[in-house]
Amino acid sequence: MEEKNKNIKKKIFTAVFFLIVNVVVLLVLILTEDKSGNIADGKVVFSLLKKNWVFAFLALLMFFVIVAGDVTVFCFLLKKMNKKDPLGLSLTVSVLGRYYDRITPWSMGGEPFQMGYLISSGVGAGDGCAITMSRHIIRFSATAVAVIAILAASGVAATVWVMIVAILSVLGGLIVPTFMLICAFKPKIGFAIGRWILRVGAKIKLVKDYQKAEQKMNEEVDKFLSGIRFLSKNKFMIVLIGFCGLTEMFAYNSVPYFVLRALDVSAFSYWRVLVLCIYVNYASSFAPTPGGSGLAELSFYAVFAAFIGGGQLFWAVLFWRVAVFYVPVFIGFIWQSVLSVRTLVTTLKEKRSS
Repeated sequence: MEEKNKNIKKKIFTAVFFLIVNVVVLLVLILTEDKSGNIADGKVVFSLLKKNWVFAFLALLMFFVIVAGDVTVFCFLLKKMNKKDPLGLSLTVSVLGRYYDRITPWSMGGEPFQMGYLISSGVGAGDGCAITMSRHIIRFSATAVAVIAILAASGVAATVWVMIVAILSVLGGLIVPTFMLICAFKPKIGFAIGRWILRVGAKIKLVKDYQKAEQKMNEEVDKFLSGIRFLSKNKFMIVLIGFCGLTEMFAYNSVPYFVLRALDVSAFSYWRVLVLCIYVNYASSFAPTPGGSGLAELSFYAVFAAFIGGGQLFWAVLFWRVAVFYVPVFIGFIWQSVLSVRTLVTTLKEKRSS
């Protein structure tokens, strides 16, 4: 009985603490949002949005297109495991994964949350890790290859520092997927490379405990390999994950085009804006702030000032941030709050019944 009461108290504390942390993070993000620069008359801007409501609607719709692709992938994966109500679980995992990507530094919170939530929902630890890891690697690999091809073939240039940071970001992001793929097809070579990197890290004091780091590396690679073995029997899933990853990339990077068209700016091509936005998003991923806040706005200003000037540029940046950042944060916050309150209520009922 005493152990049960401790577990109940722990659940209550966790639910309340989780809710408070989310509220604080959301307030910090709102208060630190960039509000500098000349601001055009809001009435004029909103009249343009009303006039070009189709483009404004499409800008906001892109988040739901991304979620739809993500939900499709999770649904297919969970159905393969005979999980009940795969749609409901997939929707929660997708929406909250996007939410935690937005509110954590370097967008690192999405996959760990999805993995943890899948496991807590009855998916086995091995399966939950395999689903999340393999999905992330395949999605990122497909997107990175497409991005490199687009940037190389486009002939579109951005501000020099934005281009340099973006290219470094793409190449840096390929390190882990490349290492994992080497481990999948040439395990001995992959593990040898991994151990060499850890030894170098230990010598320059970046790795404090070599044995612990090696064990963690082996565990992560094993998780990925179990996912690859699962997907190798379902090649359709590899194609589906890659396709949905590319859909997400195009949807996310199409938002600025719709934003500018909504503000009655049309002296540019969709392709040019798409390529420039890819530069912006990969450059801003270097910022250790939630959602790339700060560097994202600076990158947007640097790239798109050539298309739209004056006070309207402020509104373009703000509307862009609303579409790609605040919409998923608001929806995710509400979703997470409902889940936390539901957990709290259930736990209190358990306490009363005991």
